[in-house]
Amino acid sequence: MEKNWETQPNASPPVETETDHDAADTGAEAAEPGLETKLSEELKKQQDETRKNYENYLRALAEVENIKKRSQRDREEYVKYANLALIKKLLPIIDDLNRAIEAAGTSRDFEALSKGVEMTARNLGDLLTGEGVKPIESVGEPFDPQYHQALSVEPSDEYPENTVIEQLQTGYIMHDRVIRPSLVKVSAQ
Repeated sequence: MEKNWETQPNASPPVETETDHDAADTGAEAAEPGLETKLSEELKKQQDETRKNYENYLRALAEVENIKKRSQRDREEYVKYANLALIKKLLPIIDDLNRAIEAAGTSRDFEALSKGVEMTARNLGDLLTGEGVKPIESVGEPFDPQYHQALSVEPSDEYPENTVIEQLQTGYIMHDRVIRPSLVKVSAQ
């Protein structure tokens, strides 16, 4: 009688009911007792691990942001005080100049004043040399636009064409980088 639906034109196949389905589930549960409990425990473990990993990720992300901020502050601090050592070295030279100015106002010994200013200039030159700053030697050298800026051109019998014949302002180099080119007068034919 079960095959009636196949042979009879108006008959429909049997429909599975919820009770039939529940019976099948109960059979599977009976085959593995505690499977739902095991799966639930495993799911809870995975959720806990996921939560811990996410918390670790957030902590690491916050630490990276803190490192970036600290690094930025350190860079700003470095730039702010980068010249501190140089400034400390300049202070005694400024003191010498101030003493020379005071002496010029009270004394008429221009020779002593001149020697004091020369000594101060020498001290400043030594300081700059110690920092890697050197003057550009120009007179008698071929004109080089990397090191010289020509302010005028003048005919000269003493120097070949395109040679620096006079330095109007000293230029300076620091560790092979031009800080300021020399202002010069160049020979022409």
